[in-house]
Amino acid sequence: MASALVLPSPDGHAVTPESDLHLTPHPLPIENQRIIGLDWPRVAAIIGVMAVVVVILDQLAKGVVLAWIGPGQPHQRWELAGSLLAFEYVENTGAAFGILAGRTWLLSMLALVVGLAFLFALRREMPFSGGLRLSIGLVIGGGIGNLIDRLRLGFVIDYIAVGVWPKFNVADSAITIGLILMAWTTLRDDTFQEKDS
Repeated sequence: MASALVLPSPDGHAVTPESDLHLTPHPLPIENQRIIGLDWPRVAAIIGVMAVVVVILDQLAKGVVLAWIGPGQPHQRWELAGSLLAFEYVENTGAAFGILAGRTWLLSMLALVVGLAFLFALRREMPFSGGLRLSIGLVIGGGIGNLIDRLRLGFVIDYIAVGVWPKFNVADSAITIGLILMAWTTLRDDTFQEKDS
């Protein structure tokens, strides 16, 4: 009878092809290994903290604007550089550039759907990129800040006036910066992956 072939293993134990075949578990795909080994609570905490900071700053700024140049105040515009830069109180009932004016609940639902879509589309890449986590936090925080206005007031308070550009606020700025950072981070990561491959 032929003896079984014995192979040395890295730890010094003898391993036969038969035992290796039956006892060694099949490794998970690399993508699944990465997902399982993630610290998801930490990822969620980073995104959550960034979103909360944006919401707090946005609502504080809007509170100051209301008390300073809001309804009932003698002036609703305070110029820093003439017509180029100023603070001006505006009640925006639509989205950016006045789109869908007066449709508060529709805008609120769209904001929620877009936020969830971002989370779903980027759920695999988000934990591996600090820039992507930061951008998601900015976008979610900005969306929540404006959503609070729509649900509480029926409109969004805008107050930053730059030339002929439509008035905007801290939440709008966070969303814009977040989207730009998201696009830049995604393109950069894709470029690095192509170089590595």
